[in-house]
Parts: sequence; structure tokens; C-alpha cells
Amino acid sequence: MSTPSSSWTTDVFGKQAAAVRLALGQGLRNMQANAQAAQEQAASRTTRTYGTSRYENQYERLQDELKDLPGARAVQPFGFSYELMLIGNGLLYPFRYSKTKADVRSARIPSESRLVREIFTFAPAPKHTQDPFDLDFGPAVPVAEPRGALATVPQGTQLVLVPFACNASELLEAYWGIAALGMNRQLEWTTDPEPLHLPQSVTSYTLRPISIPNQAAAHTSFADGTEPALTLSSRTASDQALHVPVQTEAEPIEDQSSEDDATH
Repeated sequence: MSTPSSSWTTDVFGKQAAAVRLALGQGLRNMQANAQAAQEQAASRTTRTYGTSRYENQYERLQDELKDLPGARAVQPFGFSYELMLIGNGLLYPFRYSKTKADVRSARIPSESRLVREIFTFAPAPKHTQDPFDLDFGPAVPVAEPRGALATVPQGTQLVLVPFACNASELLEAYWGIAALGMNRQLEWTTDPEPLHLPQSVTSYTLRPISIPNQAAAHTSFADGTEPALTLSSRTASDQALHVPVQTEAEPIEDQSSEDDATH
């Protein structure tokens, strides 16, 4: 689906704006597919496996789709396990804002961690700041100096948010846009959050291997088993005189075990 690029996207990403937009939608689709696969293999009654996989994939699958664009660079914040993608003048930050369809304009950032505060140094300044004479205002968002690779991000870079809604059953919707971090984790959008196209096809699908525990004892083949003892006996003279046929097989022995023995 082709959608004309908005002016803010071309200002941030230049001629690659459309390619970045398509790559984000594809990366999120791949994220959902991999997270659902992990949940299915876990066969868990909770969705904890889905949540863990989804969080990991929201960074790694987007990086897969974006890394080959000209000028793309992975940036790893200090103390963070994953990398954010820097393309043109845009630093991309994906996050889940809801498990159901909800108004993205009222979305809140998931947390106000030191990492989030560092990332939002590349966002516009919030319109509403704390008034020291008004006790009804919430606490102001403290400023945090970028560390690690974030400290190498060029001046003029703009933080581009990629909020999406999903759950273990489906990927619902996704957007991108620029916003300031206001009080109480509230986002103040300076651009209209634009919907991203989410394709149905999956281009990066990784099934997580199932771990098989070590066996306590090694298995042997049939040929390695203990040979049965053979009992040989000679025929009596009377059997030989009466031409009694030779008995080549022993009489069957009745099995004294039962299925109950295996289950109790």
C-alpha cells in the first residue's frame, strides 16, 4: 500500500521516508509472528513467553528490516540489551502502548526510566512544565544526559516514536510520529501520529528450538542387549524309539505383569 510521505517524515528521513515506513510495518509483523511462535512452542497457560519474545523482537526484527537502508546505524544505549536504529536524522523508538485498540493520542510511555529520559533528550521540549506555585501539577520530567552510543548521536537528531498495540492473539495497529514527554508519562504529539501499514506476509520467521533435557542413561540398540541363555537337553531313548517329533520351542511362560503394575 503506497501512502504519500508527510512533510515531517521527509524532513527527518529524506528520500528514504517511504522505505522506512514500509520497513517498520514489516518489522512489527515479523515481531508478532515470532512472538506467537514462541508462545505456541512453550505450550504455557500464561502469555509470559509471548511477552518476553515480543519485547525482544520489537527491537531485533525492526533492525533486520532497517539495517540495509543507506546510512542506517544501530545505536545501543548504555546498559540496554538491544539497539535502536538511527536513519537520516531520525532515532526510532518502538514500544507497545496498549493490548487493545485505543486512542494513540492519549498514549503514555511505558516507563520513565533513565533510558527513556536519555532517549527523550532528542524529542521536542514539552509544552507543559511544572509550575512551582501550582501544587496540582505532577512532577517534572528530569533531564538525563545521554550515555553510551546515544552520546554519539549527532545534534539535530529527532526522536521518532513507533507505538503499537498488540496482544498474544493479534497485532492490532501501529503508528509513528514525534512527541514530547510530558508529565505523568503523557505524550504531547507535535505531529499527527500516522498509521503504519501492517502487511499480512512474514519475511523473517524464526522458530525457537525446543530444549531437550540430557538423558540420565545412554540408550543401546537391540543388538547390544544381553543374549538370552539357551537351555539344551537331549531326547530320551523312548522318545527316539517312538519317533516323537523334536520340540524346538519352549512352552510359553505366562506373563505375570499387568498394566496396573506400570501405573502404581
